[in-house]
Amino acid sequence: MTVSAVQPGYQLIEQSSKLAEEASREIYQAQISNPVVKDSSYQFNKVEFKPVESSPMEPITKLVQADKYSRIGTNVLQRDQEMIGTLLDIHV
Repeated sequence: MTVSAVQPGYQLIEQSSKLAEEASREIYQAQISNPVVKDSSYQFNKVEFKPVESSPMEPITKLVQADKYSRIGTNVLQRDQEMIGTLLDIHV
């Protein structure tokens, strides 16, 4: 039975990539504003549009979490390679 840390390392890096992509999409969507053209001819049917305010902290938190996952996944892969290197040194 082979025990390897490669698969969990790649899963962490993939999860990190997904989180970073989702956070960047949220930040981009927050920057886009769709202006509503106001026409004064329909004042009797006036509706006020209030922009939905989202917290800028949530995407930033996701980016920080993605960074940490990426570092952990990379560290797992590096440790796996170091372990293989030490095993090869022992067997040679």
